[in-house]
Amino acid sequence: MSAPGRERRASERKRLVAGAYDHMAEGFLARLREMPSERFTAYLERVTEGLDRQARVLDLGCGAGVPFTRWLAARARVVGVDISRGQLALARRNVPATSLLLADMCSLQFRAASFDAITALYSIIHVPREEQAALLTKLRGLLKPGGRLLAVFGYNDWEGSEENWLGLGATMYWSHYGADAYGPMLERAGFRVLQSAFEPDNIDDSGGAHLFVIAERAR
Repeated sequence: MSAPGRERRASERKRLVAGAYDHMAEGFLARLREMPSERFTAYLERVTEGLDRQARVLDLGCGAGVPFTRWLAARARVVGVDISRGQLALARRNVPATSLLLADMCSLQFRAASFDAITALYSIIHVPREEQAALLTKLRGLLKPGGRLLAVFGYNDWEGSEENWLGLGATMYWSHYGADAYGPMLERAGFRVLQSAFEPDNIDDSGGAHLFVIAERAR
């Protein structure tokens, strides 16, 4: 496929994701409120360890702002980014004091080394996988030396979509390599992996899992 063809295909997939989250905004928020989030707290505490209230945290795929963006906003200055207008409308209600930006995370334009930490919980898995290596390099550049990244990656090598995901009437798209690919990809992007673990899914009944990784920008 030619470069313009790949770009057009990637753009179509991103519009699918944005439209899906727009369509099921309220229904997905209700599902999130049912999800036990306590097991994620240890990851959030690790990625923000040592930061004060003036630290800047970039939350990629902030969605409706709960539960993760709200947790972060109570401890640092957060910039939430999402590709879905519907999700951001809910986030403005749920975390009103947080800076929120409608954007494709692959096209962000921030000054280099402007964030102390970056979180990407269940969001990179929606980015076409051929763009993920470049995205990680971009995120490394946005972090201050020693800054940390918390990211969730796919467990298996798969790309595809599911109609009527969660019974909420929207077709959702995912794209990821197998879990073994992400450690080397992070290292090539200039990160040092501090922690990685598989966590079971609990947003649906798929019985699957995702790879949770905390990595540090190499000094």
